[in-house]
Amino acid sequence: MIRLAIYISRIFVFNWLVVTFGLLLMIGLLDSLANSAAILADGRGFTASFEYMLYRAPVIFDRVLLFTIIVAMLLSYVKLIRQHELVAMMGFGFSVPKQVAMLAPAVIGLTMLCVIFINIAMPPSVRALQAWGVGEYKRTAISEDKPLWLQDGTRIVRAAGRTDMETLTDLQFFDLEDNGEISIVSWADKASYDYENKHWVLTHSDRITPREMFTPAPFTIWTSEQTPTSIAKLAADPRDLSLADMRHFRTEGNSGSKPGFAYGYWYLHRITRPLAALVLLICAVPIMQKTGREDTGDKALFVGIAAGVVYLILDGALSTFAVSGGVSPGWAVAMPLIIFTLVGGYLTLKTEDLSL
Repeated sequence: MIRLAIYISRIFVFNWLVVTFGLLLMIGLLDSLANSAAILADGRGFTASFEYMLYRAPVIFDRVLLFTIIVAMLLSYVKLIRQHELVAMMGFGFSVPKQVAMLAPAVIGLTMLCVIFINIAMPPSVRALQAWGVGEYKRTAISEDKPLWLQDGTRIVRAAGRTDMETLTDLQFFDLEDNGEISIVSWADKASYDYENKHWVLTHSDRITPREMFTPAPFTIWTSEQTPTSIAKLAADPRDLSLADMRHFRTEGNSGSKPGFAYGYWYLHRITRPLAALVLLICAVPIMQKTGREDTGDKALFVGIAAGVVYLILDGALSTFAVSGGVSPGWAVAMPLIIFTLVGGYLTLKTEDLSL
């Protein structure tokens, strides 16, 4: 059984590598062509397209991970069907649960390695794209229409522009008292980060107190724990952060471009990807139990891909509700897993009944 499990796992890993490489190359090329004008605008030359594809690869890899896993599972069974190896396996008593158990370590292990890679590679790639300011990562992502709000101790800060990674523009500062009332309101045209002194230097600043009980002191230096790196994290999409940053921003009192529950959802979503891959395996294996003499596995392959697409659509719809506060993060992550676990269990029981 161990040798057979290793054999099937090798087929699965090889198929996954081929599918992943093909999708990354295809999507990367299309993405690069769609943004070619912006990529070549700064005079980096033709090689800039390949640099862009390299930076985008971890992001694309994260988006297509589960799809590549399900396609690799299905293609592995297509090979077993066409070589009549699945018939032999079932003849030796390898039922659907045993087949799931044989392939589960490879599926879970590979998905865990992918999650670790995404957690390490994606955040610096996204920051590099933000610094470049190309495609969807234009610096104008922080704008008057999409300002960045952040909490800095007892101060609420609003920034409505970012001309480069070290400069924020059109800032407002709201100093709060212990009872939550605003004691001082400040404005600044620009804040530039001073790396040597580790603070922000404000330009053309002004401040008032709403109750006019005192005259506020001049506000030219903004001393804060926020740095250009942390600002880039705050401005990034929650899904593009590392698990440590998601865990930090989901805590009450920490701030980001989205509410804390949005970071909480993507944190739970990423750490449950190995479980999601296992659930898809439980659904895929009974679908691929085609042992007829003329069976090639093609029809089952299409059915399996359709089931995977349905899962991804459901997962995507619930993610939209979760990050907007329409449903709790826990339920949004758990619902697709529960539904497809029940579907997989039903299909498994059905194949067991047919084999009796």
